[in-house]
Amino acid sequence: MKKVFFGMCLALFLFFSISSSAYGFGLVNKGNTRPNAGKYDTILKENGGVYLGADTKEIYLTFDCGYENGHTKMILEALKKTNTKAIFFITGHYLNSATDLVMEMIQDGHIIGNHTYSHKDFTKSSNEEILKDIEKLELLFKEKTGKEMSKYVRPPRGEFDERSLKVVKDHGYHSIFWSLAYVDWHQNMFHGDQYSLKQVMKRIHNGAIILMHTVSKDNAVDLESIIVQLKDEGYIFKTIDNVI
Repeated sequence: MKKVFFGMCLALFLFFSISSSAYGFGLVNKGNTRPNAGKYDTILKENGGVYLGADTKEIYLTFDCGYENGHTKMILEALKKTNTKAIFFITGHYLNSATDLVMEMIQDGHIIGNHTYSHKDFTKSSNEEILKDIEKLELLFKEKTGKEMSKYVRPPRGEFDERSLKVVKDHGYHSIFWSLAYVDWHQNMFHGDQYSLKQVMKRIHNGAIILMHTVSKDNAVDLESIIVQLKDEGYIFKTIDNVI
């Protein structure tokens, strides 16, 4: 499960074509300038895909949770200490294996997003399979927490096409991508020396939707410093509700 989930995340940094109509989402950030999705920008906007907020100093923290690696508790503590809210995109595996952490996220006022039950590529799934994978996680979430799940979906591995985006949109969901990401998904790699802080600060821009993975010790160690430094520079952390 671990190797499948994070091995596929290599698609994060390139906007490459998987087929004539399937794409893997990722943006190359050039310093602190706001990135642009290029020719795919229209496809995303027309089908409810969001990857960037308005050109203001509001920014958004998002976390992908494929499985628990022992660092999420520290991430939650940093968010609580700095009074910052985020959205956590969870899979079925994460919900089943780390229910207590998901409950803590909810209790702390964070949003829980849908990363699908089984993390299957949307572009290789039928419309019915896409919806089943989304709805299966929703039902499990309701069963375990007694809460309704948000309608925010992060496509597995960032892979999408017009058809999958439209299916998601037509059934009342919003596809949430990102505008700032870096290599942080290797579960046993710890760079130290403020790695995550440096990666964020050299890419930060107005309206940034920041993607982080909870398996990263770098993120856990640096998160408080990231938030404090960004707030000191005038950035305001908002929830994804403010982008839709």
